[in-house]
Amino acid sequence: MAISDDNKAIRAPIVCILGHIDHGKTTILDYIRGTVVQQREAAGITQHIGASYFPTEDIKEFLSKSKQEFAKKDIKLPGILVIDTPGHAAFLNLRKRGGAVADIAILVIDVTAGTMPITWESVRILRERKTPFVIAANKIDRISSWKSKKDADFQDTYNAQSPHVKEFLDEKILQIMGNFLEEGFKGIDRYDKIKDFTKKIAIVPTSGKTGEGISTLLLVLMGLVQQYLTTNLQFSEGPARGVVLEVKKEKGQGKTMDVLIYDGVINKGDEFIVGGLEKPIKSKVRALLIPKPLDEIRDPRQKFDSVDSVSAAAGIKILSPNIDDVVAGSPFRGIGDPSEEETVYKEIEAEVESIRIKTEKAGVVLKADTLGSLEALENHFTKNGVKISIADVGPIKKEDVINANIVKSFDPYSAVVLGFNTPILPEANEQAFIDNIRIFTNNVIYRLLEDYIEYAEVRKAEDTAKGLSELILPAKLQMFPDYIFRNSDPAVFGVKVEAGTLYPKVPLITSEGKKVRRIHQIQDKGETLEKAEKDSEVAVSIRGIEIGREIGKDETLFVSVPESHVRQLMGKFLDELTTDQKEVLREYITLMRKTNHPWWGM
Repeated sequence: MAISDDNKAIRAPIVCILGHIDHGKTTILDYIRGTVVQQREAAGITQHIGASYFPTEDIKEFLSKSKQEFAKKDIKLPGILVIDTPGHAAFLNLRKRGGAVADIAILVIDVTAGTMPITWESVRILRERKTPFVIAANKIDRISSWKSKKDADFQDTYNAQSPHVKEFLDEKILQIMGNFLEEGFKGIDRYDKIKDFTKKIAIVPTSGKTGEGISTLLLVLMGLVQQYLTTNLQFSEGPARGVVLEVKKEKGQGKTMDVLIYDGVINKGDEFIVGGLEKPIKSKVRALLIPKPLDEIRDPRQKFDSVDSVSAAAGIKILSPNIDDVVAGSPFRGIGDPSEEETVYKEIEAEVESIRIKTEKAGVVLKADTLGSLEALENHFTKNGVKISIADVGPIKKEDVINANIVKSFDPYSAVVLGFNTPILPEANEQAFIDNIRIFTNNVIYRLLEDYIEYAEVRKAEDTAKGLSELILPAKLQMFPDYIFRNSDPAVFGVKVEAGTLYPKVPLITSEGKKVRRIHQIQDKGETLEKAEKDSEVAVSIRGIEIGREIGKDETLFVSVPESHVRQLMGKFLDELTTDQKEVLREYITLMRKTNHPWWGM
C-alpha cells in the first residue's frame, strides 16, 4: 500500500490468521471487512492465501461501534495487513531470511469444539518461527442460551449472560488453557486477566457471526503490536523484499503474480528476481495493482487500483513478462542497483534449493504446490519418522513415479509418491499402473501423512502377519444417542457391540464409509476393558473428533479392517472366525465396495 511521507516512521504489521478448518477464520475477517469472501470460496473453505489491508481510520470506525476508548487515542500504526490462510497450516510457512513473514498471528479456535490436529500444526509452525500470537476463542454465539449483543465488547456481552452460560464458557476456556499447558506453554489466560502480555498468550472470546469480542480482539492485537513490536516495523526505502503468494492467469492480462511485500518499496518499471521451477527468473514490473482498502486480493468486488509505487507492507498484483515458471511461495527481491543483481540471484537460488530436497537414500517422493507447502511437509513428515528421497514443487510427473520405483529395491514401503494440493499428470498415472506404485494426494498435511502411514502399516502387516492375533478383526457397533457423555476432546459415548469383538486402538468407519479415528479406550462402569464381546454395552472414547460434526449421535459403526487383513481373514483364517464375525466381515466388504473407498480393490 502506498504511504505518504508523513506516515513513513513505521510500516503496517503483517498479521497471519490461521486455525482448524471451519473454526471461523474468514468469518472474522469478513465481519470486519463487511464482505462475503467466504461465500465465494469452494465449500466455504479458503483455498488460497488472501491479503487484506485495514487502514487505521477504518479500524477506529469499527472500534467506535463498541464504544472502545482506544479508538479515540493516537494509533501510530498506518494500518494492518492481514494474511488469510487456508484451513491447513502449510501456507503459514511463508518466510523471509532469518524468520517469519508474519509479525504476529491470530489463532482461531472454535470454543465449542476445542483444539484440533490442524490447530497444533499451526502452533508448531508459530513456535518454530517464534511468531507471537493471540487466540480468538470463536463462536461464542453457538453456546446454548447465549444472548448475543451485536458488535459488543467481550466484557459487556459476557456480563449480560446467565451464570450457567458464563460457567460453561469459563470451562471451555480452561480446557483450551489446559491443552496449551500440556503442550509446554507456561503462560496462557483470558486477556482481561493478563498484566504482562509479553509473558502470557491472550485468549479473546469472539463471534465472527455477531461481532461480539471482535473489537476486543483488534484492541488486544493492535495494543500488543504498538507496545511491543514497533521496533520490528521500521520503514525501509530500499528495494522491495517479499514472497510470492500465487501465480495465475488473468483474463486479458496473461500470467500475474500475487506478492506479499514485507519490506522496502516496489515501483512500476523496477527489475526483480524471483524463484522459478528450474532457476531464478529475472523480470520487470509492467504494472502494479492493489485492491482497495478492506477489499481482498484474491477476488475483489471492486476493480484494482493501478499505482506507480507501493511500500511495505502490502499485498499486490504484479503484471510482468516471462513469469510462467515462477513458483508460489518463492522469495521475491527488487534489484535496486545493477551491481547487486548477481548477489540477489545467488541468494534466491540458495534459498529455493535449501527447501528442495534430493538425496540418494530410500524414502518417499514428495510433491507440493508451493515452496511453503513443501517445507511444511518436509518438517512434518521428518518429525514423524518418514524418510524422504525427493521433495519438489509442481505436478506429479512420470519421472516421480520412476524415482519411487527405484526406491522399491531399497525399501518397498517407501516406494510411493505423495502429492500435496497438486495434480497428477496422465503419464504419471500410466507409469504408476505399470510399476505398481501408489500415488496419494490430499490438501491437508496430517491427512496425507495418516494415509501414507496407514498404507505402510498395512503393507508391513501383510508381509509379516503370522497369525490371526496380528490382524485387525471385524466388529459392528451401534451408538446409543441418549448416552453421549462428551461431544469432543475426547468424544465419549455408549455403544452396543452387535457383532464381533471390539478392541482398543482400532480405527472405525461409519455405515456411509466415512473414516473415524481410532478408539482410545473401552470402559464399563468406570473400568478400562481390554476388549468387549458381542452384545456388550460399553462406553468408548475417541480423540480428535466432535459428535455432531465428524459423526452423528446415532451411527452404525464398523471396525475399519485394512484390505490386506480382509484378504487373509477371508482366506486362510476364515474357518477360525465365529459366525457373527463372518457375517459382519461380509457386510463390511459390501460397504467398502458400495462407498468406493479410495484404497479398496487396489
